[in-house]
Amino acid sequence: MIPDSRQMSYSRGEITTFVMPHMQNVLGDLFGGHLMALVDQAAAVAAIRHAGCAAVTASIDRVDFRHPIPVGALVTCYSSVDFVGNSSMDITVNVFAEDVRTGQRTHTHVAHAVFVAIDKDRRPKRVPRLVAETEEEKRRYDEACRYRAQNPRAR
Repeated sequence: MIPDSRQMSYSRGEITTFVMPHMQNVLGDLFGGHLMALVDQAAAVAAIRHAGCAAVTASIDRVDFRHPIPVGALVTCYSSVDFVGNSSMDITVNVFAEDVRTGQRTHTHVAHAVFVAIDKDRRPKRVPRLVAETEEEKRRYDEACRYRAQNPRAR
């Protein structure tokens, strides 16, 4: 049985990987397609945790590419559920690159994804309500509400 609500902190996700040479683009940086796969996986972690069941990608509405990530860097994707509908979940993924020699971390990308919880018959399934407890969580929730209002495809 799925609980009626879950705190935002419950469903946070984190994925870290090392950028290997086979993952590079023609400029020697992480290929965008590999980054998209990492973002999708990190978002799935948050969605599945929150839903307590299978969840699938409905859309990746936006990815802001701010900085390239070189081969050899550690890449960490942090995901959080920021808003829920009946079966859908809005998820933000923040991506950081770390230079392993210096420990310097750079916020390189931000992505927004929508996932839908599904039942065993692959039909949309209701998800727990989302409880924002901290001021930061309330800000993220309000931001997600504004994003949904301005982006009808994100619903």
